[in-house]
Amino acid sequence: MDSDGDECGGAAEDEVMLRTDEDAVENISRPGSSVPNLPPAAIEVLATFPAWSLATRTEYLAMLVNSMTLGDQVSLARVLEPHLRRDFFCMLPEELCWNILSSLDDRSLGRAAQVNRSWNMVLSNDFFWKRVISLRRAEFTSWSTLCSTREYELSLSADSPQIPWRHKFVLLKRDIMRLNENWTHGVPEKRTILCNGNGIYCLQYDWQKIVTGSRDNAIKIWDMRTHDGVRELRGHDGSVLCLQFDDKKVISGSSDATVRVWDLATGNCMQILDQHTQSVLHLRFLGDTLVTCSKDKTVMIWKSDPRTGLYDLVNVLREHRAAVNVVEFDEKYIVSASGDRTIRIWDTQTAAPITQLKGHLRGIACLQYQANTIVTGSSDLSVRKWNIAKETCELKLEGHTELVRCVRFNERFIISGSYDKSIRIWDFDDGRALHTLLGHENRVFRLQFDMFKIISSSQDDKIRIWDFDTRRDERDSDVVRVERMFGQPTPSPTSAPAPLALSASPSGESEMLTHPMRRLHINL
Repeated sequence: MDSDGDECGGAAEDEVMLRTDEDAVENISRPGSSVPNLPPAAIEVLATFPAWSLATRTEYLAMLVNSMTLGDQVSLARVLEPHLRRDFFCMLPEELCWNILSSLDDRSLGRAAQVNRSWNMVLSNDFFWKRVISLRRAEFTSWSTLCSTREYELSLSADSPQIPWRHKFVLLKRDIMRLNENWTHGVPEKRTILCNGNGIYCLQYDWQKIVTGSRDNAIKIWDMRTHDGVRELRGHDGSVLCLQFDDKKVISGSSDATVRVWDLATGNCMQILDQHTQSVLHLRFLGDTLVTCSKDKTVMIWKSDPRTGLYDLVNVLREHRAAVNVVEFDEKYIVSASGDRTIRIWDTQTAAPITQLKGHLRGIACLQYQANTIVTGSSDLSVRKWNIAKETCELKLEGHTELVRCVRFNERFIISGSYDKSIRIWDFDDGRALHTLLGHENRVFRLQFDMFKIISSSQDDKIRIWDFDTRRDERDSDVVRVERMFGQPTPSPTSAPAPLALSASPSGESEMLTHPMRRLHINL
């Protein structure tokens, strides 16, 4: 057998291979034909064998094998081996090969590219990698986010064969591996924005901007890329303690006991809500519903008028016995936490109380609620993870040395900020302490994070950006390292992509590569 014996050759060679057994039987059954060294009885069996039922053939072969000596069985195995090693993949249409390969994980894809020449040819088609990227984007949040931020989203809908999809896949995979390594080892780059606000109590960001609320009574908007101040919204008579924005509005709460609704485009204040009697400590809005909480021990529910967009008070929840420090909600539950050491859960639609969770030894300063999970931070120095359905505390995370002022989590991490000036990263599943980030010079008030970065604010009047995305340094060695997983060289980002082996159709559109085994007509 030559060096390519386990690979798929040309179509004619495979057709000969597929016809070999049938031709032998046909020759035996032809009148006057003979097979050397076989007795007439054996020739008669070979001539009639194909007409037997499957059960009869199977039983006959089993009896025949059992009657063989060990040497006979070894000889039979040598005869069968090349037939059993036939590469089924070569017999499939290319589109079916794509469907099979695109369901593999990334490591298996890399191994598949190195199986043989035929498999590698399928994996060299750029349209295949476009399909893989689309599937990864639909299945994994990390791929979807990267496609958006790396500006591949729009080109995913394009059909141009000039787009180096395979190269983009390698770059996306490299970025994901690099992000995972940076989070695993806790090595972010640090950048700082000095805010001149006498302390930053709250923040929220998106890809273009950071919006902060500060002790100087102002809401400030910062450019995410340049870190320059873009606009200030002024009107509150006290510190801005909480805020949330979407693409049209900013809603803020203040120590002046008011909630203000601002037009994000113009900066104008559109409405003032003044039903709270003390500082508004936290708020959240979703759809037409706004929920606020206050030092006055209440949670208030507001609904916006669909005609005017203005909010009206519709319900007040009064079960807490101390300041309500934080509230979050979705279509199912409103979840609040208080200085009275309790977490209370309410029905969003009816405002009826459902249950309360207890366990913290002192007041609860912060929480995040999502699906069946609540994570809280307290002045008892602990972070706790709660299961709503079971009404139990699943994890108690200890390590902070002062009040835990802010917490956020996703499916991988819990991240907390404290008055001890530190930010701690914990494993979401088992609560292991992973990393401690130091850099703030005073109490950490608020943080938010995504797969690329953590952004935090502090009494030190600074915004800290902890950046885990190091893609600015392209590090070609990383591209090569990822490329080795997939068996072919990738063009340098600074060079033109290698031409694809595509043929032009009469309409001018590119056709898919012709599969080397497409000419075989096999019924599957």
